Amino acid sequence: MTLKINVYGIVQGVGFRPLVYHMAKKEGVRGTVRNVGGYVEIIAQGEKGAVGRFLTVLSDSKDLGYEIIKLEKEELSLLELNDFLILKSGDFGEASVIPPDLPVCTTCQKELLNLSDRRYHNPFISCMSCGPRFTIMERLPYDRDQTTMVDFTMCSQCNEEYTSPESRRFHAQTISCNDCGPSLFYRDKLDGEKELFEEEAFDKAVSVLLEGKIVAVKGIGGYHLVCSPFREDTVNKLRNLKGREEKPFAVMFPSISEIKKYCRVTKEEISLLESRPRPIVLLQREGDYMAYSTNRGSMYCGAFLPYTPLQIMLTRRLGPLIMTSANRSSQPIIREEEPMMSLLSKELQGVLYNKRRIHRSVDDSVAKIMDGKPQLIRRSRGYVPYPVFLSTKAEGEKRAEEPCIFGAGGDLKAAFCFYEKGSAVVSQYFGDLEESQVMEDYENSFVDIKELFRFQPELAVCDLHPNYHSARYARSLNLPFLEVQHHHAHIASVMAEHHLEGPVIGVAMDGTGYGTDGTIWGGEFLICQDSEFIRAGHITPFPILGGDQSMREAWKTAICCLAHWELQEYITDDRSNLILSALKHHINVINSSSAGRLFDAASSVLSIAQENSYEGECASLFEKSGLSAIQKQIKPVSVPFSISKVGNVWELNPKTAFAVLCEGRGKVDVRALSLGFHIGFANGIVSVCEKLRAQHGISTVCLSGGVFQNTVLTEHAVRFLREKGFQVYMNLSVPPNDGGISLGQVYLGRKYLETFHQTR
Repeated sequence: MTLKINVYGIVQGVGFRPLVYHMAKKEGVRGTVRNVGGYVEIIAQGEKGAVGRFLTVLSDSKDLGYEIIKLEKEELSLLELNDFLILKSGDFGEASVIPPDLPVCTTCQKELLNLSDRRYHNPFISCMSCGPRFTIMERLPYDRDQTTMVDFTMCSQCNEEYTSPESRRFHAQTISCNDCGPSLFYRDKLDGEKELFEEEAFDKAVSVLLEGKIVAVKGIGGYHLVCSPFREDTVNKLRNLKGREEKPFAVMFPSISEIKKYCRVTKEEISLLESRPRPIVLLQREGDYMAYSTNRGSMYCGAFLPYTPLQIMLTRRLGPLIMTSANRSSQPIIREEEPMMSLLSKELQGVLYNKRRIHRSVDDSVAKIMDGKPQLIRRSRGYVPYPVFLSTKAEGEKRAEEPCIFGAGGDLKAAFCFYEKGSAVVSQYFGDLEESQVMEDYENSFVDIKELFRFQPELAVCDLHPNYHSARYARSLNLPFLEVQHHHAHIASVMAEHHLEGPVIGVAMDGTGYGTDGTIWGGEFLICQDSEFIRAGHITPFPILGGDQSMREAWKTAICCLAHWELQEYITDDRSNLILSALKHHINVINSSSAGRLFDAASSVLSIAQENSYEGECASLFEKSGLSAIQKQIKPVSVPFSISKVGNVWELNPKTAFAVLCEGRGKVDVRALSLGFHIGFANGIVSVCEKLRAQHGISTVCLSGGVFQNTVLTEHAVRFLREKGFQVYMNLSVPPNDGGISLGQVYLGRKYLETFHQTR
């Protein structure tokens, strides 16, 4: 028999064609394999039993780097085939699944450190199972001349490996060695004319770092700023260089054993650290062995393992290193040599770089273990552009042809999404679209990913907020567009991930989101099904002073809250008179149900933190206080939230909770009050959900929003909900913060179109 087999999934850039070649040879199957657009086409000919065994091995093989999502088979008329060949790629067909960048594999690591290997200490060693993919791919299909490796001519030995089916570098598009491919260069910022090469370049960078200076090092998706995490003076210089006052820095460690010297690490966290994406993992710190300025009092250390050969070489020589994106705070990561070299700063000593072009910038991903499972905080390198697969109707069931949908996302932690044929491709993390350079990156990436995947969107979905830059961009595309409410999109992102149709109780807790009534929402209980939702509950609104500065100044929010809840006697801030006057005369006053602002206010009331120098700082330090109570086995104070029904809507009222905080302040251990607040808020969430279950008969709860990055709150809420018989779902594949709402937007766009077609 002769079969034509189209294979969809992660099947390009992972050595799939050579693996197919060897499988076919082993089973005595003749034919061909080639890349076609974004999928792989196989012609398989042989006895029925042999072809059947070949298909079974192809479908059932695990841990070989590829992932098959769909096989399409078609029997062909008789062809005369005498061998099995890898053919030149075709340039037609639609895009399928493009692999993310892959960490250096264990076999390449052994070669890297083997003195007798011809690739010993080659900073760019790779094979068909590892190396950059998404960041160097210019277009499909994934072949060397379609990547930035086209700039480098293979030496005769590499060419022999590349063309030999028996080599593990057979058709490895990133193949190079010490005689060909990219080379390492070092340029000292204080002596810009002098350029060192290869081993001299590496050794100079190491010596500069040992002296306590800062070096920019080119990675896969952009440059990192690198320095010792143990020297206070050096880390403070790095803060000046980045314009980053307080936010902790990520630290790269050479091994798990080295991480254990500084952090608590569970087996789930080890698995996440060693997983293929190699994300930064938020781990609980153990001791104060690093410079204070590395973590600035945070309870977490953002730890990660090397994922490039150069990083392995550096950390083996130097031990743990701060490895943070090379940019000024809020600006895009630098990926090209010219802007990196021209960065005017006395703090930056030198640049360690190569001349392999980075086609698209991708920052490091950030994750943590939540409820025993990996949860993404920032989805970028190692995950993008791998899709999130949405449920589709069963095979054979009639379904209208779905158009491609674009979800614009939000403005903070911006990421957009394209949806087509069951696959949702969420873009890399960009940052705050308020920054013009970030917005430019966002727009350029829209065009880039649209062309790479050959997406032709027919519907744009955006946030309801009238002033969001992402929404304005979506409207500028001259496509039919749909506006969806911010918190509805949060809950829809969980439904999309877990293939939920609804109805569900959605609990969305974050900083701000524009409500359908024109007010600022942020602590919402929604009943969600298909493309519709009902606002069934929320935190009782309280006044805050408008403007971005109020989001930064927790002390100001605390004064507003205490005044509103008739707790003025506990206001001790000297700046309160002006705030109270503004409240009295309704000057720039906004009513909000924001959970994020509540945690800011609680942090301020307990004098834990008064200002957010970066997003979520006060809430993070407040969480740290609660976690400390758990670790020290300090009994929490009872901090109750009250519940009432106003019309048809349930309200979760924080007034009683803040009264307890105020009365206990200075009398009770702050950690006991902090933990009590977290537990009280979690119990309040459960109580509202119980009321909604009794009212609507729903036992499925979805939790989303940036506040659910708080481990103490979330794990208590999840446990309490399960104890009451609820099925609980959270974001895992996309962040619970605004980095995940574009997935919810395309989910709602799809549901909206389904409803539209059904009612026509």
